[in-house]
Amino acid sequence: MTTAVLLLPLDQWVQQHLTTIIESTEDVALHTEMNHFMAQHAAITINGAHMSRQEFMKQIKAENAAEMKANITFKDSVMVPAKKGDDITAGSVGVFYKAVITSTKMIHGVHTSKQVIGSLNVVIETDTSIPLPHMPGYNDRRRVVSFNEVRLERPLLVAVGSTPAEPAPSQ
Repeated sequence: MTTAVLLLPLDQWVQQHLTTIIESTEDVALHTEMNHFMAQHAAITINGAHMSRQEFMKQIKAENAAEMKANITFKDSVMVPAKKGDDITAGSVGVFYKAVITSTKMIHGVHTSKQVIGSLNVVIETDTSIPLPHMPGYNDRRRVVSFNEVRLERPLLVAVGSTPAEPAPSQ
């Protein structure tokens, strides 16, 4: 019996990993996901500020610590493979997303929520520092080597007794 491994096209791969990272509320799951998504040496820029992978992890952990649940929706994506016709191995991906994140914090008995709108551009390459498995099968060695995100966070307005529905006005 053979087992086929289905590798997602790069745009779907990015969406899957980003969803798991944003929705992750457990440290172990977050670390595992980051190790499967981002190279150790990745160049990371968020809203024009450069940071190390460790600083990025610290920021995500802080954001996710008060998270009760998150719902992410991808509005659009674009993918440019490194090799024409190969949308699996390596290339550049841009995604535009919106996430609604509900916090464990409460105001007047209602959980607070925020909306995150983001545009993310990544470059994905095969990470040759990851060893090949010693048994048959495919090891997904794709990793993000460049992560550039522009994002805006806004609190959602809450009327007591209702659910979050509308972002607060931008200032």
